[in-house]
Amino acid sequence: MTTASTLRRFGTAIPKGRGIVVSALHPASRSARTLFPTRVFDPHEVDRVLKDGHQSRKIGKTVMKGHRKGWPIYTLTLEERASCPRACAAWAICYGNNMQAAERIVHGDALVHRLERELADLQAAHPGGFLIRLHILGDFWSIGYVGAWREWLDRFPALAVFGFTAHPPGSAIGGAIMCVLRDYAERWHVRFSGAPNEFMAARVVEPGTVDPDAILCPAQTGATDCCATCALCWQSDRSIAFRPH
Repeated sequence: MTTASTLRRFGTAIPKGRGIVVSALHPASRSARTLFPTRVFDPHEVDRVLKDGHQSRKIGKTVMKGHRKGWPIYTLTLEERASCPRACAAWAICYGNNMQAAERIVHGDALVHRLERELADLQAAHPGGFLIRLHILGDFWSIGYVGAWREWLDRFPALAVFGFTAHPPGSAIGGAIMCVLRDYAERWHVRFSGAPNEFMAARVVEPGTVDPDAILCPAQTGATDCCATCALCWQSDRSIAFRPH
C-alpha cells in the first residue's frame, strides 16, 4: 500500500500566509541572489542535479493517477533570483526565502552538460516514461537553455516536463517556451506565472479570494496529498491558482 511517507520524506505545509519578504534594498534583491548563499552548489559538487521527488515536501516520488501513473518524478532546483527575470511578480516574496535547506544548483553551461548526461541515464532506466519538475526554484535563464530542453524532448522520448516560468509569453524567452509548448504539447506543461488567461497559466491568490479562471492547487488545500497524487499540472491545460507560500 502506498502512503504519503513512501511518496515524500516531509509532509506538505498548508500555507498560513505570506512568508519572508525581501526588501528591494536587501543585497539578495539588489544582487539577484538567494538569501542562503551557502546552499548554492556547482553541478560537480553534488551527486545528482535531478533529485528524486521523494526529497520534495510537495512533489512526491511516483505519479499515482492518470495516464502517467507509475512514472518516477524528478526535480531541478536552481538559485532563485539569480536565474530569474527581475520582472517576476514574486521577486520579493519568492518561497525560496523560506527554504534554507534547499540545494540550489548554479546555472550555466556546466549544468546543461550535466543535465544531458543525467537525462540520458533516466531515459535508459525508465524507457516507459519519467517526469521532470522545472524549476522548484529559479527559472529559464536563456533562449539557449530553452532550446536545450527542446532538443532533449526530441532525443529522449520518455521525458516529460512540468513547471512554471515568470517570463511572459511575449518576451524572447517566453516566446521560446511557448514554441516548445506548441510543438510538444503532450510532454511540455510549463505554465506562465501571472498570466491572466484561463489556460496554461499560474497565479497567486490571497486567502479568501477566488479566481474563477483557475483551479486552486489541491495539494495546498489538503484536497490531495501532493503533486504525485494530483496530476493536474501535467494533465490539465486549466490555469492553476496558489496561495502565498
